[in-house]
Amino acid sequence: MSAPASNRPVQLVAVINSFNRRTLLEKAVSSLMPALRAAPFGSAVVVFEAGSTDGSKEFLESWREQNPNDRLIVVAPLPGQTSFSDGVNAGCATALAQYPACRWLFLYETDNWLASAEPLAAAISLLQAQPRLGAAGFTVRQHKGNRTGYGMRFPSWFSLALGQNLASRSNLAGPNDSNWQVTDNVRWRTCDVVFTSPLLIRRETWEQIGGFDVQAFPFSDSDLDWAWRCAEADWGMAVIASDAVVHDNREQLSAWSANRVIDFHRSRLRLLKRHRGNRAALIKPILFLRHCLETLWLACRLGADPKARAKLANRRQLLRTVGSDYRQAGR
Repeated sequence: MSAPASNRPVQLVAVINSFNRRTLLEKAVSSLMPALRAAPFGSAVVVFEAGSTDGSKEFLESWREQNPNDRLIVVAPLPGQTSFSDGVNAGCATALAQYPACRWLFLYETDNWLASAEPLAAAISLLQAQPRLGAAGFTVRQHKGNRTGYGMRFPSWFSLALGQNLASRSNLAGPNDSNWQVTDNVRWRTCDVVFTSPLLIRRETWEQIGGFDVQAFPFSDSDLDWAWRCAEADWGMAVIASDAVVHDNREQLSAWSANRVIDFHRSRLRLLKRHRGNRAALIKPILFLRHCLETLWLACRLGADPKARAKLANRRQLLRTVGSDYRQAGR
């Protein structure tokens, strides 16, 4: 008879960012914990609670009191350190300090859901068999069953110039699909960037790469920059074929998403300058022209599209800031 999960040495720690999405958090935790209890290895969970006011903290405290064997740790942010990247780094640092024998970090978000422990076991098996894979994610679906994105190729200047919608339609933002392989009954393929929703990371990779860049990528493109640095250090990323992993925010965006448009452009330009060379001056006129066209289009749709006014305000902000690499005053 195997030892109870709570008595096994902790080999895997799940790290969750939490901020004002209690409904999603409850579903995410309620599926994660049974999967971890059923897994053949010891586990723990670290939640970075960034200051929610919707009852998320109370839910976590209640869960911890009612389920002490789940080894749930809640981490509060230091002043001014509440970004997504802050949360991932703080959660992973706590995990490795609290559980020195931990071998795997599992980045798991509030809009994730697991049907069983099988995906985790498959990911660990694959990383053990493929020593140059630094991380593994999964093909993911929404709760209704339809597939959604699990990753992408490294972006280019051309894809940024086109914009998110045209780049997506041109398949420039999709994953660079490699051939499927089978290792120890695990079907997998490599991909430039596998999103952190969710993602199993080898401890050695995390320690070598150094975590997320909090200063340069506090929110948008933090996972892209980390994946790019992995590739530059000769670590690969894999995606595992699975039907048991869900990534679905049910259209409930986090307050972290309030500045998504400007954050995306600022971070994507910064990302390309870091990894593809400092050629920002060549693309800014094209970006300015695209923002002008988008602004005119949205101005014509003010009466027909109820969201056009907010989108128009975003485009005007992009026009004002493109010359300064989308940096706003004081940032």
